[in-house]
Amino acid sequence: MGPQGRWRRILFVAMGGMLCAFIYYAYESSTMHRNPKQAQFPHHNNVSLPENDLSMMTVIKALYAPILHPVDASNFTDEDGDVYKLPGEPRFREKLGKKVLIVDIDSRALTGDGQLMNDELKWNHMRPLSAGMLSHYMFAQIHGYDYKFIRAPDYEDRWGTWVKVPMMREALKTHDYIVFMDSDVMFHYPHLPLEWLLNYWEMSKDNLVMMSIDPDEPQNYDEKGNRYLNTGFVIAQASPRTQEMYRDWAECPTDKKYKGCAHWKTDWAHEQAAFGNYVRYDYNRPDDIKVLPCVQANGAPEAEGRGGCKGIFVRHYWVDKSLLSRTLGDQVMQYFLPRLHQLYLQESKNHIIDAKGFKLSGADLIELTEDEKKKLKDKEGANQKDEGF
Repeated sequence: MGPQGRWRRILFVAMGGMLCAFIYYAYESSTMHRNPKQAQFPHHNNVSLPENDLSMMTVIKALYAPILHPVDASNFTDEDGDVYKLPGEPRFREKLGKKVLIVDIDSRALTGDGQLMNDELKWNHMRPLSAGMLSHYMFAQIHGYDYKFIRAPDYEDRWGTWVKVPMMREALKTHDYIVFMDSDVMFHYPHLPLEWLLNYWEMSKDNLVMMSIDPDEPQNYDEKGNRYLNTGFVIAQASPRTQEMYRDWAECPTDKKYKGCAHWKTDWAHEQAAFGNYVRYDYNRPDDIKVLPCVQANGAPEAEGRGGCKGIFVRHYWVDKSLLSRTLGDQVMQYFLPRLHQLYLQESKNHIIDAKGFKLSGADLIELTEDEKKKLKDKEGANQKDEGF
């Protein structure tokens, strides 16, 4: 493990205690008291919480709430300094809250070592796809959206990924908007709300779904010569027509409406190929399907050479799934570190001792004279490298 890996492990072991300290000092909540009998730092990555303990929710809100991007802001500046401006007046000006469902769908048990449904999940042994689903859950908690993990029944005659289609259809019966992500997909900026993205991507009231186009590569073209839309990231809007589209999509391999679709029961790209070769040509009103740019809603930086799909807002790690765990760590640490630094400076009078008014003589501290203080600046740092290394 390299220096960055060791740095992340140390920070995550300490993060629980530091987050609690942050909340205590920053919010001075009368309901939170430090218990001297409790260990200040956990001995392992897992902490058992009572069912009625909302402290973790408090931690999430304390970390992200002060820096949430306004849903109707006219622009957004990314980490590279690039500015993205809304193309027009925003449709969404208020938070959608529980009208939005962030949904994970899987038919597997996921109870193995390092998997999400295991009773014990440790940072350094976590499977990458567990990190992806945890990021979905965290995104929902940050913004107040609903979140569900649907353990789907299996089709007897189809590849496992097909279960996402009927389960998304069911989810659209209870929520106005759903966001489905494969477990190797993440929102890159946790503080950027879905509503802002819907404004930026100009979701209209008539859109059924929004999907990203796939990279410009031979395997990503359908039988008519058009590129597939990637079904690993789907934003869907509830409507009777959306229900019809999902029904036709789920029933595509029966060959009743779409002859030849049975081919995609088990052959790659399964439900994505069925949608790309058949369904999207049936639901072809101008506003039915909103196609998102690959550069913004597909791929990741290491895939930029494949059609520029670097995942500015939504990242799909189909090149290197091992990056999911690191990305989840970055999603927490890049927000936690500035807040920790802010707390450090705010409390500096309690823990910074300035001994620059003294000089060292052997093992003794001797107070400087006024003349010595004036000469100090010229010699300061003469025997040091940058930051002491």
